[in-house]
Amino acid sequence: MRYIFAVAILMLGSMSLSFGQQPAKAAIAEVKHNSPAGAAPRECLVAFREFFQYLQKNEPGIVRDETAQKRWLTQELRKALAQKLATFSSPADNPDYPSNATFIGSWDYPTTYSIVASRRYGKRAVIDVLYKWGPKTNYPGDERTTSFIFLLEDGAWKLDDIYTFRGEFAQAESLNQYFREKE
Repeated sequence: MRYIFAVAILMLGSMSLSFGQQPAKAAIAEVKHNSPAGAAPRECLVAFREFFQYLQKNEPGIVRDETAQKRWLTQELRKALAQKLATFSSPADNPDYPSNATFIGSWDYPTTYSIVASRRYGKRAVIDVLYKWGPKTNYPGDERTTSFIFLLEDGAWKLDDIYTFRGEFAQAESLNQYFREKE
């Protein structure tokens, strides 16, 4: 009984302290940004289309093609990919081993894709792509939005991350984060 009484007194004391405090003011002030986001530059859209076309081939694969990695992936994404590859001891026997499909975000490729939006923020550009799966696929009727994030690095637009939004058959995921996770 003493224990319950002591707990009740402690709870009342902490409640009175919290009610007596003034609400905190927001520490982060919103300011208007002078330059609004514009569409991704033509060079970035060209880089995306060339990279996306490359991914649709089985060979050469981006995982082993270092020339393609240097052309289309930022240094940070290449490091993350290398870190992920190092976690596999026997790639041939593991269905989770990265491949071109990893960059598309689905082992069953969509039937169509559309660039639905793009924007640029300084040295970063985001290209939003809508995937659609047709009737003779494993995901008939599914639609999924995926954002390809590019950085201007060494004078060229290079892929830095891919963000897949949650859908009926997919969870929300960052490619860069997936590469950095330990198996």
